[in-house]
Amino acid sequence: MQRFELLRWRSLMAYLLLACALSAPSKSADHPDYSKMPVSQLIDELMQIDGQTPGVNSAAVYDGFIGGDKPSSFTMGVLGVAPPIVPPQMHELVRRGPLALPELIKHLDDKRPTRLEVGNKLPRSEHPQVGVDFFMFSYFSDEYDPRLRDFEAKSRPEPMQKNFTGRYTVKVADVCFMLIGQIVSRHFVAVRYQPSAGLVVNSPIEAPALAEKIRSDWGNADAEAVKASLLRDIRSVDPANDKSVYVLFVANAAMERLRLYFPDTYNTLQGDDLKKRREFEKEEEKRQSLKN
Repeated sequence: MQRFELLRWRSLMAYLLLACALSAPSKSADHPDYSKMPVSQLIDELMQIDGQTPGVNSAAVYDGFIGGDKPSSFTMGVLGVAPPIVPPQMHELVRRGPLALPELIKHLDDKRPTRLEVGNKLPRSEHPQVGVDFFMFSYFSDEYDPRLRDFEAKSRPEPMQKNFTGRYTVKVADVCFMLIGQIVSRHFVAVRYQPSAGLVVNSPIEAPALAEKIRSDWGNADAEAVKASLLRDIRSVDPANDKSVYVLFVANAAMERLRLYFPDTYNTLQGDDLKKRREFEKEEEKRQSLKN
């Protein structure tokens, strides 16, 4: 019983310390006009990232499209941390959409470091005092959201878990992995929080299978292929018959990207596609009215 109470107390302390450590906003310097930069230079600028962002966040998991103008929504993690800021170079790369996709895929083996470190300051075996390390466990994984989804699948392969200790410096490849998911509307999360007081890193450097899967799924995808994938996601659900939160999220996320990347297609949707667009827009208006 005493051991259980000790573990619970240590977990609570780790949770509180993690919230305090990760709530401080990152310092940001003046930045150039990223809208005029070529994609290759924007990827070089990923090395300057020095703070938590959606999809690269050790404190929480956020849903949302960082290429749009709405903030991401908190879905899981440490309560009380400051909301993440989307670095402008990341925002611009996602806004470029399919035009940036080939270059981002080329950089899935880019080991250049960013300025962001995640994880424990010291391994617990070296310095067991609470307050030095915040995470009770941390591991590399290969969590992947495939291009062809199977909503009926009863089970999926278990992701790998390769434990690590100490600090991990986020690489350019890791950020590119997350940005590819943002563009093609797939849930690619490079760094995330895992209850309770855990850290998961999905890095194509540490898990090369991630890069292999993306190259297999998206390596030859041009703008038309991305558009076809988004339309397939939209048509994967009939809102009148399927109110599954996950399936509706898939359709609405695809609709948001279709509107930005392919406005002509979005504006000329017909039949069931048009009904889904109107449902999507109605849901957006509802969320906006609740915020106001």
